[in-house]
Amino acid sequence: MKKILCAVMTALLMLPAVGKAERKVVLVTVDGYRWQELFGGADSMLINAKQFGDVKMMKDSYWKGATSEQRRQELMPFTWSFIAKNGTILGNRNLGCTMDVTNKMWFSYPGYNEDLCGYADDRNIHSNDAIPNPNVSVFETANKTPQYQNQVLCFGSWARFIEIFNEQRSGLEVNANYRHAMSKNPTEREKFLDKMQELCPKYWEQERFDFLTHEYAMEAMRTRHPKLVFIGYGDTDEWAHAGNYRLYLDAAHNTDAFLKDLWELIQSDPFYKDQTTVIVTCDHGRGDKDINAWRDHGPYTEHSHQTWLMAFGKGIPAKGVLTSGTYYNNQIAPTIADLLGIKFSPNHEGVGKPIKF
Repeated sequence: MKKILCAVMTALLMLPAVGKAERKVVLVTVDGYRWQELFGGADSMLINAKQFGDVKMMKDSYWKGATSEQRRQELMPFTWSFIAKNGTILGNRNLGCTMDVTNKMWFSYPGYNEDLCGYADDRNIHSNDAIPNPNVSVFETANKTPQYQNQVLCFGSWARFIEIFNEQRSGLEVNANYRHAMSKNPTEREKFLDKMQELCPKYWEQERFDFLTHEYAMEAMRTRHPKLVFIGYGDTDEWAHAGNYRLYLDAAHNTDAFLKDLWELIQSDPFYKDQTTVIVTCDHGRGDKDINAWRDHGPYTEHSHQTWLMAFGKGIPAKGVLTSGTYYNNQIAPTIADLLGIKFSPNHEGVGKPIKF
């Protein structure tokens, strides 16, 4: 009897450690998506500007509500019906909560470096050129631990993720731009996606449409069960630079649908169900000072350092939209390491501290 009790007690004591080791994390980024639309829905000035798209089409889709709360629900229904009620959202400056990048570049490569490595590196990362990242991301660090080795996958619409993750040095598998499925034995669905990608117009040379990135990631999660996943969407930024506000809004709406699809996959798969934390953020903001400022970002575009973050799933309290607090993108990588229970101590100044949700 004593032996049985001893065995039971030992098993119970081991449960927290097992739970920690089984934690899964998905980091989703939405390139250049403004906090203004996230928290307020479609912009009243931009949606009425004929030069940015068909006004009737935009209003029919995203301007039915009388309040900004109703309009943000129209734009991102899953975010406001589920994430806001079951997770935590940072960065609503109108309510007193701020989030910003700490780098001074305010564009993509420096932003993703900060998100993934935990610090700004303006000395080395000051362009979007195809230069292998000298810094080590939390994804690379995780991939070198016993519990997460070969359990890390990265997906991105933008070609530059190959260099941002420094695929050659890190050994990470990065399915970005127009790469085909990278599974050793592609599934029938992956073969279909490869064919679809070849037939789909390559509208941007360095970036594929987000729906392809999303479907590659979902199929890999279903069949290969990685424990740490990166998904980088980019349509929002591309359509904003093109000055097409209708398609920018459509891209945000589609991203919201991707998040719903992701969560449904997670909760329907025993490997992920109730063991997975999802973090959603961006790499930079956009301008807002005049009618054309939303198209751009960078050190000469005021307010494009302003960002946001959403978290939901395992270990995230249902606090909703925070009304106070100051947060930074350099906290994202340390937060992921903290959730995974791995050591992540970059030897660099300006490393952020984990967010305590």
